[in-house]
Amino acid sequence: MCSLHGFPAFPPVGHISLCEVEGRVHSMHAEQADVLLFTNAVASHPRITITRDLLHSSVCREDSRRIFLPVSETLFKKLTNVWYEQGLVEALHVTAEPQDGREVPVVLQVIAAYMLRVISGMNYIRNSFHPHLRESGDKLIAAVSQTRAWPISPVRCLAWHPHCTKLAVAAWDDSVRVYSPGTSITPILKCKSQRAVSCMAWRPFSASQLAVGCEEGVFVWHVDPNSVVTRPSMSCATVLKRPHHSPVTSVTWNPQGDVLLTASAADTAMYVWDVAMEKFVTLRRVGGGGVSLVTWSPDGSKVFAATTGIIFRVWGTSQWLPERWTVVSGHVQAACWSPCGSVLLFATSEEPLIYSLTFSKVDTAFQGDNTSKTALPIVDLTEVEVNEGERVGGVVVSLMWDTRGQHLAVMFKKTDLVAIFLTELHALLQVSPCCLVQGVSGEIPNCISFQQNFGDGACLTIAWSSGRVQYFPLVHSDLKSERNIFQETAISPDCSLQNISLASTFRTM
Repeated sequence: MCSLHGFPAFPPVGHISLCEVEGRVHSMHAEQADVLLFTNAVASHPRITITRDLLHSSVCREDSRRIFLPVSETLFKKLTNVWYEQGLVEALHVTAEPQDGREVPVVLQVIAAYMLRVISGMNYIRNSFHPHLRESGDKLIAAVSQTRAWPISPVRCLAWHPHCTKLAVAAWDDSVRVYSPGTSITPILKCKSQRAVSCMAWRPFSASQLAVGCEEGVFVWHVDPNSVVTRPSMSCATVLKRPHHSPVTSVTWNPQGDVLLTASAADTAMYVWDVAMEKFVTLRRVGGGGVSLVTWSPDGSKVFAATTGIIFRVWGTSQWLPERWTVVSGHVQAACWSPCGSVLLFATSEEPLIYSLTFSKVDTAFQGDNTSKTALPIVDLTEVEVNEGERVGGVVVSLMWDTRGQHLAVMFKKTDLVAIFLTELHALLQVSPCCLVQGVSGEIPNCISFQQNFGDGACLTIAWSSGRVQYFPLVHSDLKSERNIFQETAISPDCSLQNISLASTFRTM
């Protein structure tokens, strides 16, 4: 089993990791650091820094009340306003325990206190059967997000387009900025109801459609690459939402780009959408809790679905039947597919291990031998010291596998280095240490993503807690002649497969 021992020499104190070229890791002092001194592979990439000054932080409703002078109001009006703005439970709290010296009839206080005890008991029973409902809203997103310190991170999500050099960056103020090389125009996707952005995914074979998951549901934005408008209006977005299906914590397109799969950690159902028709099919199974993470395999034959409990499932898309699996404790925090779709890597929220599952070529049927039906630990991520006082390892927050299947990036919950492993997939998956990426002193990595159309090897994008977005290229000269044919190709916004109906896609259900 591979471990965190055996990584190359760690960069000196005050240096940051810049790139790996022909197997050699380069670093420089933070003040003079310039990756272009070692490779031009990212010379045309946009320079991105998300600062607090750049963001348009919205004033919350509680803070906005402070600018108004208090007024006297009757008890009935007070309770009506609290009920309307904060809900029934808060109105009962105000009745049972008045804080402003207001006299409340004893009978009302007793009734309110009794109702609060009943609601508390019902919530306890509900949470016993549905553990995923113990948290809600921002707390629920933070608990399952693949972004470290999601509530305070300047960058909450990164999404590379699969076919062209285009990067979507979701910021702390819930705006989404779309960066492309060779242009000074940066479209900003933002509206009042797009709050608590947690996930994004570009539509394959379309240069213009981006799905953004948030508390309200899913916003599918149409970003015209030829437009000079920097703030598209809501007319450019399609809103997909269902009752009790919020917040949306994961979105994924199938490889053909004709259907979108959405999941919410607060909902046991997944929805498969025909975006153009705004029609959906519901996929639901009992057990495990809400579906926190979904990802489609690159070959389109399988869908991985993690829950907030110990259960996860792998669905075969030919007949939409799931294989059910369990972990020892916690829940599956991160997962990624090999480029061929035959190997699934995942990590849990409790163990410092990466597990591997190997699938046969037949949809939803695993290989016949008994050992293949067990998730095998392949990387031991037990925390180790790599330099004086510098440690790496522990529980995983995010896993990313590059599109060539040669590099695996791992981000941790409590340590501040990003680990990159070399992977070889032949008869068996082989994993070995590659390099460690260190940021500026005091920075922690918040989220990571591989550029999907990088032609010179692999390019890991890291968003740091300072708001700096770093490109870390891993360049190999023998790959330069094998550039992705989609790189820098202008893809028509209308080339998506709009003529495939959802009914035909699920004709076997």
